Amino acid sequence: MVRKCNTDFASVNRSLQAGLRKGNELGATARELDSDISAEAKPSRKGMKLKPTGPGPGKRAPGSRAAKKEQILSDNTYKASDVPLTIGELWTSRQRQMHPIHYTVSYRASFKPELPDYFIKRYLSDKKKALVLDPFGGRGTTIIQSNLNGFSAIHNDLSPIASFLGRARRRIPDLAELELRLDEIQLSSKKSNVSDEDFLRLEPFFHEKTIHEIHNLRQMHLDNPDDSALSYIALTALSRLHGHSDGFFSVYSFPQISIMPDAQRKNNRKRGLTPEYKAVKERILKKMKRDLAQPLHPSFNRAAANNRYLSCDATDLNGIETSSVDLIVTSPPFLDKVDYKKDNWMRAWFLGVEDRMDELPLAIFARLEQWKDFMREAIREFGRVLRPGGHAVIEVGEVISGNQLILLEREMAEMLPLEVRGGGRVVAREICINQQEFTKLANCWKVTNNSRGTNTNRCLVIQKEG
Repeated sequence: MVRKCNTDFASVNRSLQAGLRKGNELGATARELDSDISAEAKPSRKGMKLKPTGPGPGKRAPGSRAAKKEQILSDNTYKASDVPLTIGELWTSRQRQMHPIHYTVSYRASFKPELPDYFIKRYLSDKKKALVLDPFGGRGTTIIQSNLNGFSAIHNDLSPIASFLGRARRRIPDLAELELRLDEIQLSSKKSNVSDEDFLRLEPFFHEKTIHEIHNLRQMHLDNPDDSALSYIALTALSRLHGHSDGFFSVYSFPQISIMPDAQRKNNRKRGLTPEYKAVKERILKKMKRDLAQPLHPSFNRAAANNRYLSCDATDLNGIETSSVDLIVTSPPFLDKVDYKKDNWMRAWFLGVEDRMDELPLAIFARLEQWKDFMREAIREFGRVLRPGGHAVIEVGEVISGNQLILLEREMAEMLPLEVRGGGRVVAREICINQQEFTKLANCWKVTNNSRGTNTNRCLVIQKEG
């Protein structure tokens, strides 16, 4: 976890390594505890589904290995052992196997598109028409995968950055239209009216000419928010702002988060770097060609045309009718593990929403009980908007707070059943744990499979009783 952004890359790396070393034993505990629960199950090719065995819900034989592990969990003792458990590699661990439009832009703490695809196919395969919701929409993975599968969806997120990431792909023009629109844009013919303050912030990352091109594109997008082709071009530019290859606009920098200007200056001095001119349009075009190399099925734009984009508190989805949603697939904030505002400051600047980001009441909690109170009310609201018989899949991870391992899916399972507004209740149906090898980014930090860090998706599946 990157908690402090005004450090150089080496410091970031050391911090992550220290955190991973600290999590080694506790992270292994989570996997071993899962293994203990399923010890008598026979695994299938796609995972194993079972009801836990043993002395009874919430109890372990004295002196057993699982009992010892539960002592490490302290007050977070596992009591949800009556919920069926499925463990295995439920979807591929290989990177970038779904449609390339999912990877147009990266976003911290987002899940792979295989996750919503797995549950969409599982619960909606017999439906010709259905409505999918992600109450914490993020970069729009659930919504895009729903559209790719022919279903309309609702993207909800308080962050204006996340809202843009979703809306910008509501209609994806074909490559010929995008090339024509990009060719019409004049970015280098004049200097922009970038402010002195903004120039000083951007100077460590970009060559002066590149700054003016970026700012000209930014201003053009802000002046034409309803231009779908320009919005997609701006989305692509957002993904190219900073990174570690020549395909990005910046000098060598961190790709997933926007480090602070002083940290970038320090990194430049250490590496002996000076920002060189990077032509903005040619890098946007190259990225668009890669992302749109695989044609979109006509059903995508038809389904996406009926999408809705909201900015509601997840505990009060007042723009969504009661009993109208067939499936929810989402991932809420995991306590205070990600600083979305600081990590996305440059994207917020490009989209002109820095002031709005500062004012947002984002759901970031330092204490488990605060998080549980929030999620209890959110789950009640999920139950209200779900149709009777509909499911909600809530993906979380292993969280280490101090020296305590917290398995959030089990904390949520113990809240249930819950009565919901409008009648009915939601119940826990299953815990699905996807275990797989670390790939790509995790390998950058020398994380080894099944020994350090988090390499699981932990999902609680709930259902609104019919």
